[in-house]
Amino acid sequence: MVQSEAASAQPDNGNAAAIQASTSAPAKKAVKIVQTAGRQQLGDFAPDFARYNDDILFGEVWSKNDVLSLHDRSIVTVSALIAQGITDSSLKYHIESAKKNGVTKAEMAEIITQVGFYGGWPKAWAAFRYAKEVYQEPAAK
Repeated sequence: MVQSEAASAQPDNGNAAAIQASTSAPAKKAVKIVQTAGRQQLGDFAPDFARYNDDILFGEVWSKNDVLSLHDRSIVTVSALIAQGITDSSLKYHIESAKKNGVTKAEMAEIITQVGFYGGWPKAWAAFRYAKEVYQEPAAK
């Protein structure tokens, strides 16, 4: 995270821990994520992969949303997919999930723009096609 010069120039009066402790959020309860797409699409062909997808990736990793919110996990996932150049139906699925998890249209546009600078401009262009579709933006003529 970028810290302003003014903030970093202020002396630490020993209050940092007290401020952090008094502003920490109450403990969150994890919500279990249930996914069956792996078994539905690959269960007969690649049952281990399907199980890893449904039970480990979604059932365990995505379910640790008491540590990292679904909103933030969606941002990380969409960013990683775009940066890798994965602009297929899986990206659309994760943009749809991001929207369901509270990522706004403005946030998504900013996320894709930021990734464009660090991950590649053509990848961002490709991602915007799905984002506009998911967020119901009419295509430019």
